[in-house]
Amino acid sequence: MGKFCLYADNQLDAPCAYLQMYKYSYLANFIEDEKHSKGKSSHSVPLVVSCLKKGEDMVSKFSVKDECCINCMFCVFGCVGNRILLSNRFHPEKFCYDITAEELLELEKTASKLFKGTFIQLPKVPISQLTVKYKSFESFTSVDETKNIAVWTANAMKFLSVSLEPRLSLEVGLKINQRDRGGRLDVSLLNTRDNYLFIAETKVDFNHMMAEGRYESQMIAYETELGLVDDRIKRAKFLVIGGRECDLLPSSVQGSTSGPRADLFYNVLRKHELFFFSANALLALGLQKLYISINDYSLESLYPIINSKRFVGLLSSGVVTAEGEIIALERALNMGKI
Repeated sequence: MGKFCLYADNQLDAPCAYLQMYKYSYLANFIEDEKHSKGKSSHSVPLVVSCLKKGEDMVSKFSVKDECCINCMFCVFGCVGNRILLSNRFHPEKFCYDITAEELLELEKTASKLFKGTFIQLPKVPISQLTVKYKSFESFTSVDETKNIAVWTANAMKFLSVSLEPRLSLEVGLKINQRDRGGRLDVSLLNTRDNYLFIAETKVDFNHMMAEGRYESQMIAYETELGLVDDRIKRAKFLVIGGRECDLLPSSVQGSTSGPRADLFYNVLRKHELFFFSANALLALGLQKLYISINDYSLESLYPIINSKRFVGLLSSGVVTAEGEIIALERALNMGKI
C-alpha cells in the first residue's frame, strides 16, 4: 500500500478493501463485455465487518482491528503485492510489509497442511467482544447472501483465477426459457485469456439451502443456459456454501451433522453431476495458491475436478468423492490428470 501499492491512490480504491465490478444485464452481455449503463460499483467485506482502520504511519494505509477481524482473507486476496503478513493461525498481523523468505517458508508449511483430512482452523473473535457483529468467518458467511458471501466469493474467485484481470460480475441475468421467470448468476468470472467461464451460486449455509429447496432446479436451469455459450469457452458451475462445514459432510463420514438431509443432497449432486465448495475451502485454496503454487491451486487447475463425475465437492479437509469419501486435494488433482 502507500508508495508501494501500484493500484491504490487513496483509501477509497484500495483493492485490499474494495472490489470493483461492472454490471451486466444478461450472460450474453457478460460474455461480449457489453456493460450495463449503471457502470462500475464498489463492494467491500471490510466495510461490512468494520475490520480495517487507517494506518498509523505514512507507509501503511491500513491495519487490522484485531477485535473485529474474522480472518476472511478478503484484504489478503486483494493485496496485489502480497504485502500482508499472516500469523501461523491465518490472522493478518502487518500491512504494507515486506515478507521475508523465512516467513514465507513458515506460511508455506502451514498452508501445506490444508486439505489433508481436517478442517481449516480459523481464529475467532474473543467472546468478550460483545458488540462485534460477526464472531467468526462461518458466522459471516451464514447470513445475508447478497452483501456477505456473494461479495466475498467474487473476491476469492478473482484471486483464484490465473488471469491477472478476469472479467467479474455479480447478479448477471439469465433468460431461462424453461421457466416462467428468469434468474441470475450470483457470481460470474470469465478468464478471457484462457477461455474459462466459472459460475458460482452462493448459499448462506446448508440448512437454509435445503429448507429453501431451490438449488437443484437453479443449477439445472443454469446448465441449459450455459449450453448456449460458445463451445470455445470451457464452462464450470458450482455451489458455494457458507456456514459450518460439518453440515456438508456425507452422512457416512465421522463428524457429519446433517443425517438424512446429507444423503438427499449427495444424491442430487450425483444425479445431476453437480459440484460444491464450502466457503472455507475457497479460503483455504486461496492460501495454498498464495503460498504454495499460483498455478496448481487455481480455479483453472480445478476445472477437471469440478466437471468430473468422480468428485462432488471440496471441503477444507479434502475433496468429496461421488462415493462419499474425503480424499486429499493433491490426490484428486493427480487423478484429474488421468
